[in-house]
Amino acid sequence: MNLSRKTVSRVVITLLVVVPATLSPPDLSAQTNWREVRSIKLGRFRARVDVSSAHTVRLVSQLDTSYITSDEIGPDSLKAWQETLFSQLDKPTRTKYVLGNAVLVEPYAADSATIGYAITVADTGGAARTVLTDKMGIEEFLDLLAKGVVAAQTLTDNELKRPGPITGKPISLAKPVNFVYPRTAKLAGLSGSALVQFIVDTSGRAKPESITCLEATYKDFADAATAVVKTMEFSPAELEGHKIEQLVQYPIDFKLNAVLPIKPFEVPARRGRR
Repeated sequence: MNLSRKTVSRVVITLLVVVPATLSPPDLSAQTNWREVRSIKLGRFRARVDVSSAHTVRLVSQLDTSYITSDEIGPDSLKAWQETLFSQLDKPTRTKYVLGNAVLVEPYAADSATIGYAITVADTGGAARTVLTDKMGIEEFLDLLAKGVVAAQTLTDNELKRPGPITGKPISLAKPVNFVYPRTAKLAGLSGSALVQFIVDTSGRAKPESITCLEATYKDFADAATAVVKTMEFSPAELEGHKIEQLVQYPIDFKLNAVLPIKPFEVPARRGRR
């Protein structure tokens, strides 16, 4: 009898047993902590600068109901960009000042004698908003960013890991100011004013190379104002107890037979419109 041979296929089933790994708690030390440094308001536009435990900076902006949070920015690149733009506010050499994917500033002719500035801020998703401002507004915006740079470069790792906003102490006069009223102006019975800009260092003195008169009624008032700034003594501004340099705009009113109220103002000195 003929027997038929059947082929039997063997099916091998391999069982893969996965043993779940033991879950460990998250490493909180690796998480980024953000602290608010300073905020400003320019009309409908609000902006806040934060510093992280990784010594980076971000800009959080609000225009009406829209919120924009920028990419993280390295303090060195932010400082270089901020200083370049600030030094060229009166005579821009570029049509666009670009800070990565976070900020774009475009100077434009507001009128025949005035420069305006369009500030565009963008978030990590590509959304952007633009606000128009004047020189005082752009100065305040740049000073905001400068505060973020100082915080990122000055504060320690432990200080940046603390909760809550950065604490600061404003600059103030350490001693009364004595000045000489310009002789020619006094003889002519002239009153006037001057606006002086300078940097106060951590010792409380104005850096001589930074002193400049931004505007004055007469040249004699400009000379008198810059001279008195060289003799002033300040209590430096502070962040979390660290003494820091501070850019200051200092308005002085010269009035005959009057006690001059001389007070320091951080940039910008928000003076009334003329």
